Amino acid sequence: MGTWRWPSSPSSGLVCSLSSPPRPLFYPAQVSCPARRPHFFLSSIDKTLCNIQDSGAISCLCANSAEVTLEAACVAKASGILVDHNYLGIKCRMCATRSKDKLFIIFNLPHTWLEAVLSTLGSSVAGKRVSCNDSKDWKLLCNSNNSILTINQVNDTSRTFETHERSSLVDLLKVCQEWGLLQEAKSIHGYVLKLNFTDQDSLVLLNHVMHVYSNCMDYDAARTVFDGMSQRNVFSWTVMIVASNEHGYYFDGIALFPMMLEQGVLPDGFAFSAVLQSCVGLGFIDFVEMVHAQVVVRGFLTHTVVSTSLLNSYAKLGKIESSSKVFNTMAELNIVSWNAMISGYTSNGLHAEAFHCFVNMVESGITPNNFTFISVSRAVGQLGDVNKCHEIYRFASKWGLDSNTVVGTALIDMYARSGSLNDARFLFDSNFTFCQVNTPWNALLTGYSQSGSHHEALELFARMCQNDVKLDIYTFCSVFSSIAALKDLKFLRETHAVAWKHGHDVMKISALNALTDAYAKCRSLEAVEMLFDGMEEKDIVSWTTLVTAYCQFSEWEKALIIFSQMRREGYVPNDFTFSIVITACAGLCLLEFGQQFHGLICKASLVTEACIESALIDMYAKCGNLDDAKKVFERISNPDTVTWTAIISAYAQHGLVEGAFHFFRRMVQCGAKPNAVTLLCVLFACSHGGMVEEGLNHFHIMEETYGVVPEMEHFACVVDLLGRVGCINEAVEFIRKMPTKPNEMIWQTLLGACRIHGNTEFGQIAAQNILSTKPEYPATYVLLSNTYVESGLHEDGVSLRNIMKERGVKKEPGYSSIFLRGVVHKFYAGDEQHPQKDEIYTMLDKLMTNMMSIHDLDFSFIL
Repeated sequence: MGTWRWPSSPSSGLVCSLSSPPRPLFYPAQVSCPARRPHFFLSSIDKTLCNIQDSGAISCLCANSAEVTLEAACVAKASGILVDHNYLGIKCRMCATRSKDKLFIIFNLPHTWLEAVLSTLGSSVAGKRVSCNDSKDWKLLCNSNNSILTINQVNDTSRTFETHERSSLVDLLKVCQEWGLLQEAKSIHGYVLKLNFTDQDSLVLLNHVMHVYSNCMDYDAARTVFDGMSQRNVFSWTVMIVASNEHGYYFDGIALFPMMLEQGVLPDGFAFSAVLQSCVGLGFIDFVEMVHAQVVVRGFLTHTVVSTSLLNSYAKLGKIESSSKVFNTMAELNIVSWNAMISGYTSNGLHAEAFHCFVNMVESGITPNNFTFISVSRAVGQLGDVNKCHEIYRFASKWGLDSNTVVGTALIDMYARSGSLNDARFLFDSNFTFCQVNTPWNALLTGYSQSGSHHEALELFARMCQNDVKLDIYTFCSVFSSIAALKDLKFLRETHAVAWKHGHDVMKISALNALTDAYAKCRSLEAVEMLFDGMEEKDIVSWTTLVTAYCQFSEWEKALIIFSQMRREGYVPNDFTFSIVITACAGLCLLEFGQQFHGLICKASLVTEACIESALIDMYAKCGNLDDAKKVFERISNPDTVTWTAIISAYAQHGLVEGAFHFFRRMVQCGAKPNAVTLLCVLFACSHGGMVEEGLNHFHIMEETYGVVPEMEHFACVVDLLGRVGCINEAVEFIRKMPTKPNEMIWQTLLGACRIHGNTEFGQIAAQNILSTKPEYPATYVLLSNTYVESGLHEDGVSLRNIMKERGVKKEPGYSSIFLRGVVHKFYAGDEQHPQKDEIYTMLDKLMTNMMSIHDLDFSFIL
């Protein structure tokens, strides 16, 4: 398996080239440019590069500032330089969008320059807001029927609006609402309150003021307007319910609906839709049913918008049957109704029904849109039916949507989830090879990563970098996952550097968690700790990843310490966190701690989670309490493959072969499908029970009966099965007939068997095969040396130990541990660091003296 490196050429990597110079904004006129620009131009256009060209034109490069562009236009106008109006309008919009002002720009201009803007730009300035320096006079411009509307503020406020009708103020409020101009809306609100509008005009204007406040996230101001209104219509109530929903005050939204009915205001379709959204926000299905009754009583069931809101509400709250009933009784079905029903089926896991609903929609003559294909593609992807995937793709192609970025991304994801990565790649290569939008790339990248095609994922990532496709958090999460699977630490560090260069937008908490997990799987615990300590923000996944990393390094005690710290800082462990910490208890054989965690799990109502059930069975088994392991298993109402495997493994570890086979037979009878790990546990049980024929029989029927292709671990288990009973020759013959080249695991297993039975001939062969690839592996020297000693070849054993020293290979010292008074005590050979070392070595000397007095002491396992 190859490793991945960045392209050597910087130009093919992540370096962006500058584009060609922009088209000149101004064209030369008969007059030359002024020798000196006005002072306000110099102070305002600090990011504008103005060069006087040979032809006398001014070339203006604007840096995200429409203010700069318009002011430059004024200078050009005053200087007699002609302006390209069309290009200027586009440039203003581009700059405004970049500066997050969209089409509303604030800039300061004296009156003379303002007039120049109006006369020069004409309709191009429509949609721009201009405030002048003069505090006595300001102008607000907006787009109203392609004309410029002006309001003059003077001392006599009674004359301010005398020439403006209600509709003009409504237009202004709509502008404020669209672009979030809260302060301007408050100014208009003040004038509305001061002027003597009719009750009807006031109602309309205050409704729009309330709507602006809601859109500008000022709920209190909106509610104040609503509560102060002398009269309200259905629009007033609907706006307030919608505002409550948008701010998360769903209960207020529901409470407003009966208040509206009590005041004699009849709801319309939009009011019903708004209050249904409140019901969904609270998750109250009873409220939805009450609103449904009102819909029926008031004759709105035939209203397509209301019925669609109803079926959508039922679907979101899990009542898909009620949603389907509403859908089937609707008098008129539009594209929104069909989309809501397909999305409802998909979100409730009824993927086949979603597909059939889509087919019915097409047969009824409704043309699907982007949202349709997004929902049905997700459903078909979950079905895993490639034929149905092809049907969806044909429909998308028929309407020319397969090349649409949104739909194409959904189709790629659909094929990837169905396991048809070749089709996903064909679709990508056909439409999105040169696409600069990253969503199709990310969809294929995620498909490769989740399906285990990690090399292909990294190849695609390299192409993204070469094509200057934007890399985002989703890109890096998938890439980190693939690198973790390949355990390529060098490439992980290089990719980490690239992600770091992209800044905080990429290195958010989910990406940092994925990166931390990748470092753990690449065996770099130091990097894991540094990343975790450097996180500005942590979540439960961050803590769980660190606990998991310590468990992967067998640092069980640190895992328990971090878990306790996590709880002290207020984080609530989830099912996966508990399963990992129980694994730590199993690693230390801390039965008491494991029982305490079991109690916490019961209090958290997580005991029925599959990952916790299997972890508890494994923990009790490893702590020697097989009875409690069996009790946990028997309480499971519907065991899955993982929990069946856990109980089989528990009995196999204890050497209770008959018990392991009893549960294996029960598993098959219940219809659960054994996987590779299950069959490995069965072979393990046969190996420890000396059941050679039974073990070989299960190995040979793995693929035919259970559909499991033997992996290297299964071959190693068969070698161990034969080696334990002394069938060394048969084990060697089995290795020679393996369909794949044996790795060090196979030879290590054979070497262990040779040590047990003193077979130095095959032991040397096994050791040579291991040392040819891993000369630094200390266990090989230990096992071969013990084999020599077992066979009486003490000189060869001593010679091997000398070779081990010459090569600098050090055996990691073993240790014993005991848990006492809340502390785990570890005892290493030759340890001088333990605080009670004097008492320990005094007792050890006594034990050694007693041992040496025993005749026929077995020295075969020393090194």
